[in-house]
Amino acid sequence: MRIVQLTRRVFLAAAAAQLAAACDSDDDPTTTSNGGGTGTGGGGAGGAGGAGGSGSGGAGGSGPTEPGPEPDPWEAPGLEDLGAFAWGVQIGDAMPTSVLVSARTLEPSAAPTVMKGVESGWEEVASGQLYDPVDGVVHFELTDLVPDTTYSIALYGPGGIRRSRVTRFRTAVPAGASRIIRFGATSGMGPTNEPWPNLSQSLAERLDFFLLLGDTIYADYAPNQFAYVEKYKTALSLAGMNDTSAGTSLVATWDDHEIDDNWSWSTPGMQQTFDEALAAFRQAIPYRQGPGVTGLWRKLSWGDALDLFVLDCRSERLNGNYVSPEQLTWLEQSLLSSTATFKVIVNSVPIFDFAGTVMHSLGVNDRWQGFPAQRSQILQFIRDHSVTGVVWVSGDVHFAAIGQVDIVGGPGDNLWDVLVGPCGSAMNPAVYLMEVAENMPILVKEFSTTFFEADPDAGTLRCRFVGDAGQILADHTLQVL
Repeated sequence: MRIVQLTRRVFLAAAAAQLAAACDSDDDPTTTSNGGGTGTGGGGAGGAGGAGGSGSGGAGGSGPTEPGPEPDPWEAPGLEDLGAFAWGVQIGDAMPTSVLVSARTLEPSAAPTVMKGVESGWEEVASGQLYDPVDGVVHFELTDLVPDTTYSIALYGPGGIRRSRVTRFRTAVPAGASRIIRFGATSGMGPTNEPWPNLSQSLAERLDFFLLLGDTIYADYAPNQFAYVEKYKTALSLAGMNDTSAGTSLVATWDDHEIDDNWSWSTPGMQQTFDEALAAFRQAIPYRQGPGVTGLWRKLSWGDALDLFVLDCRSERLNGNYVSPEQLTWLEQSLLSSTATFKVIVNSVPIFDFAGTVMHSLGVNDRWQGFPAQRSQILQFIRDHSVTGVVWVSGDVHFAAIGQVDIVGGPGDNLWDVLVGPCGSAMNPAVYLMEVAENMPILVKEFSTTFFEADPDAGTLRCRFVGDAGQILADHTLQVL
C-alpha cells in the first residue's frame, strides 16, 4: 500500500486521470503523480495478508456472497483529540484498490496510520509519515489496497499521541465479482434538526458507501469563500456527519444551497461565487473528477453488482437545459455500456412525476419536470435501449418517498425514484397534504436517512427509511429486475 500526498491541484488532476482510465478499462490504475508532498517522517508500508473475500457472482458467477473480514472497530492507540481533529477523516469515491482522503486539522503536521481488516482483527499496513496541511487540510490518496476489504485510518499529530477519530471504510468490489451492496443516502442537512441524529444511525450499518445528494450546507444569503469554508467545518463537526464519515466512504454531489438558494448564472458576479463555493466543496469532501464544469458527473463501479452514475443537476443549467447536452450524452452512453446488475443514478433533484399531488406545480422549474425535453430524452433512451436495473435516487424536496418515475404510459413508468431526506432541513409543508398512492407507495413525513440493500441475485433493492432514534419509518423492497 502507498500513501501519496497531493496538492489540491494535483489531487484533483490525479483523481480525474484515474477516473478516466478506470472508466475506459474497468481497472483501478495506481496514481503515481506526487504534488510535491511535504512529508517529514519515514513512511511505513506493507501489503501482506488479509484478502477481503469478494464474491464471484454476478455475470456468469455463482451468486452474490457476503464481503470478507469485518472486524470489531479498531481501538487505535493514543488519545482522541476533538479539538485539533474536530472534523474527522473523510474518505471519498472508493475504488477496488484506492480511495481519496481529506482531513482538516489544527496540527502543524499529521501522520496517517492505516489498518487492514483480517480474520484475526487488524493488521497495520502504513504509518509514520508526517504531512503538512495546506489551509488546514491534508489531501492524499491511498493506493495498492486490496479490493473489497475493510480498512481503518486515523491521523496522528506530532509525537504520535493525539489523534483523530478512527474512520472505517471498504474498498470497492472488483470487476468480475458480485455481492449484496449496502449503502446509505440523505440530503437536506439544514439547521432545523441539528446535529442530524438520523444520520448518526449510519455508523452501526457498516455500509459500503454513503451518498450525499446535496444541500450539505446552507450558505444562503452570505455567499463567499470564508462562509463556505466555515459552513463545511460546522457540518463535518456535527455528530451526524461526523458519525457517517467515521463509518464509511462518501460519494457526493451538490444542489443549490452549497452556493445560494436557487442560484442562477444570471446573477452578477456568479462566476467568482461559483468558483469559491466549488473550491470549498472540493476541500471538504474528496471526489474523483469527471468531465464537465465541476467534474461532479462521474461513474463509480462496485464490481458486477452496481454502478453509480453521479449527476450534477445544478451547474449546467444554461440555454434552457437542465444538464448540459454533454452530460446527458455521457449518461446515456454510460448506462448503455454498463454491465452491472444495478445502475443507480445519483440525482440531487427528483425525476419523479408529481402528477396528481399538490407538488405537481410547486417548484416544477427546479427539477427534471421543468425541463420536459431532456427528461423525456433520457427516459425514452433507457426504454428504447432496454437498459435494465436502473434506479434513481434523489434529494432536494424535503421529504422522503418512493415514486414511479412516470404515470402509466410514460417512458419511465417501469422505473422508480427513491427520494431521501431531509436529515436536517425543515420538512416541506406540502408533504402533509399528500398521501400514498399506487404510483407512490412510500411517503415519509419525518426527518430520515435511507439505507439500501441491493441484491443482484434477487434483483431487489430494499429501502429502509430510518428516523432520529433509529426507528424504521418505512421499509419497502423494489423488484428492480
